[in-house]
Amino acid sequence: RKEHRGVGGIFFDDLEFETEDGVSRVEEFLYGVARGWLPSYTAIAERRKESAYGEKEREWQLLRRGRYAEFNLVYDRGVRFGLLSNGRIESIMVSAPPLVSWKYNHVPDPGSKEEEMLEILRTPRDW
Repeated sequence: RKEHRGVGGIFFDDLEFETEDGVSRVEEFLYGVARGWLPSYTAIAERRKESAYGEKEREWQLLRRGRYAEFNLVYDRGVRFGLLSNGRIESIMVSAPPLVSWKYNHVPDPGSKEEEMLEILRTPRDW
């Protein structure tokens, strides 16, 4: 599909924070993330609290959740490993969203917020 799952995130599989003396700095990094999360999220929630949310936005949310589930089933290393090694399906799928939607060849309306989001997902930014 040539689109990313989202616009940011921490991929824990790839964390490598060791000093020259071999001491891991992952815990220090995670505490820093935790301290910054609430103020960041609160500011976003405050800014967005009056945004419209109705059936159209819910439909888009379910489509994006479907893409997330699709990515995990096709590409995610952990999910693929679990499925290929006869892991417990319930344990593997527990992280999947409870409700998703798929539409064949869905194209958002031109100029819509959804089209803008897809453009961002198709041209990722190096944070």
